[in-house]
Amino acid sequence: IYKEHEQREKARCVCNGSPSRRGCVTLAETYASSLEQSGSRIFWAASAMRNHIVLGADASNAFAEAPPPKAPLYVYLDTQFREWWKARGYGDIHPSHKVMRVKKALQGHPESPRLWATLIDKIISALGFVPCHHEPCLYIKHDTSGKDIYFLRQVDDFAVSASTIEDAEGIISSINSKMSIQIKS
Repeated sequence: IYKEHEQREKARCVCNGSPSRRGCVTLAETYASSLEQSGSRIFWAASAMRNHIVLGADASNAFAEAPPPKAPLYVYLDTQFREWWKARGYGDIHPSHKVMRVKKALQGHPESPRLWATLIDKIISALGFVPCHHEPCLYIKHDTSGKDIYFLRQVDDFAVSASTIEDAEGIISSINSKMSIQIKS
């Protein structure tokens, strides 16, 4: 995949979790909450009313951060992967090794959105944010100095609303410290 805005090719291993591929993917829970339009409107209205600064961020490969699905998942090792692996200096993979166990969530697997949502919700909650009762993707944190900070998540995209840029950057930095792949701010 060529990403023009990044000026480089970007390859990702993905899973074909389509129902037509029966037997290939074992399903557990697949539900992941998603942002509703009213929740987004509330976030932007509250931010504007408080004259907050809003910073956006993106977890560029969110599913790779999440734990693996319940049922073991394997990928087939093709020639391109073997060549890539060898070019990275990791040595040869013997042709008899046909599969590799996936140790993280994988894009395209039906469980991956829920696995990521569960992980990021734990991280956000550990920072002192509480999700709204009717909008689980909209969070609020009552700062000790009496300032409210709002957090909006939409899959792997975030928006942090705070009275100062330092507060907003601090939240993004705290989340980034829990990720293995840098968040784009």
